[in-house]
Amino acid sequence: MNLNYYNTFILIAEDSSADHGEIPQTKRVTKTIGEIQFELLNGHDYEYTQEQVLFETHMRHKGISEANRAEERNAFFAKNQACMRTSPLGKRYGWGLHFNEDGYVKLVAVDSPEYRNLAGKEEITITHAMKSKR
Repeated sequence: MNLNYYNTFILIAEDSSADHGEIPQTKRVTKTIGEIQFELLNGHDYEYTQEQVLFETHMRHKGISEANRAEERNAFFAKNQACMRTSPLGKRYGWGLHFNEDGYVKLVAVDSPEYRNLAGKEEITITHAMKSKR
């Protein structure tokens, strides 16, 4: 099963009020999904595929031991997984997600020239992050 996007740009959600790329920060003891995904992707342009981000986020969020990685990976991908369109990065924090031709992702702030450039490209698939409200 392949969950990766290729040549795709995920715009921020249509109902997002974000006007710039914001660093997710909460006062929780454990990190949120948004905080983990931001840490994985910020400064790591095109290093991870969607599958890698989703699984690594799961491992860190649940505090799963590295010793259980292989077993946990099989269990994780045996179930349907929400895609990066549901990420808080695009829904709340103002980050677009560009997936290159090889399926690797880069964060792109909504207020950047790169975001506007990618949003206007006809040769890539453009979609939005999921709305927060129905």
